[in-house]
Amino acid sequence: MIDYEYIKVERDDGVVTITLNKPDHLNPWVIPMMEELTLELDLIRVNPDDKVVVFTGAGRAFSSGGDVRAMGGDKPIRPHFMKEHGPNLDRGVMNIPTMTSEERMLGKTLSGARIHKQLFYLDKPTIAAVNGVAAGAGCDLAFGCDFRIAATEARFIQVYIRRALVPLDGGLFWVFQHLPPDKAWGMLLLGEPLTAEEAYRFGVVREVVPQDQLMPTAMDLARRLAAGPGMTMALNKHIVRELRTREQFDRMWELVGQAGPSIRDSWDNAEGVRSFLEKRPPIFTGM
Repeated sequence: MIDYEYIKVERDDGVVTITLNKPDHLNPWVIPMMEELTLELDLIRVNPDDKVVVFTGAGRAFSSGGDVRAMGGDKPIRPHFMKEHGPNLDRGVMNIPTMTSEERMLGKTLSGARIHKQLFYLDKPTIAAVNGVAAGAGCDLAFGCDFRIAATEARFIQVYIRRALVPLDGGLFWVFQHLPPDKAWGMLLLGEPLTAEEAYRFGVVREVVPQDQLMPTAMDLARRLAAGPGMTMALNKHIVRELRTREQFDRMWELVGQAGPSIRDSWDNAEGVRSFLEKRPPIFTGM
């Protein structure tokens, strides 16, 4: 067991619970947390004793999304379990233990895309127990799971438009998978939140329950899945993915990768970050 700093991992009879564990900052999608998540997901993929994965957040948020301060130039600290074993690298460089030689030779860097692809291609059932706000990458993490159970306080927000960003972590794919077009465009172009009750009405979440019933409900579902025929469920996930979504999912990452550089160089993106840090409404110019 690795002593993580940004996530908490618990195992119970085939169920792996991953808790995003920086509640004082609403569990932001920061690079050290991403390094821990990508390592743990690789371990889960190859461990036959791990049968189901449950994601949740500590405190009052599932995840507040991307590391806006780092977008503004600040550098988050390295995760403590790597400090003694890896170089002190800047934000955006991946040197995690499970990185392949091919990835190293190609100069691959860590982004949310790696984690969302790991989740998409994981042939084990996944559940998001959404305890509060799930914004940006946090929304995409929840949307990428096979099942979602929401507390009554949960909200889903594609916050990227407020920073003048193209959704960088799968939102362009998942929003239209789960929602009718008008509601999907409201999330993507207006940053409109989706409440727990709306998510249930549109079939995005399986259940909406009081906060104190969230984890018992999620664990009940997880144990039912863990008791099932794992190989058959894996084949079901694989075949459905190949038939319905894989080509679109892979193509989405190509297009987002092409759009990213021009967006990051835009005045509006810089203004979106500045306005967030200065706690004021942004003034966009379309440039």
